[in-house]
Amino acid sequence: MAELHVSESAAAVIRQVRQARQATNARGGALTITIDGGCCEGTAPHLYADYVVPAGCIEIGRFDDIPVFLPPQLGAQYASAHLTIDVVDDPASDAMSLETELGKRLVLRHA
Repeated sequence: MAELHVSESAAAVIRQVRQARQATNARGGALTITIDGGCCEGTAPHLYADYVVPAGCIEIGRFDDIPVFLPPQLGAQYASAHLTIDVVDDPASDAMSLETELGKRLVLRHA
């Protein structure tokens, strides 16, 4: 099983997103983090609300009760990895991940 950490700066951003979404009921919803193998952003973590987890995804950990999932095709590759979800400034990001509303972008670091 992968070892998952969340940096202090990423934790602060994720909590800020959660608080902002909870402040208005219309923007609430259960949060989920996915680490995907997408064509455009590689294995960048994505923070979604009300995400429907595809069949076969593997939960590799939780942060503040937010589940973090890998797709099955990455399970073996990351089975013994030490992963850290971190954050960078990215005011021009057009990704659908929720932290981009704050001009931030989650990134995955391998140790």
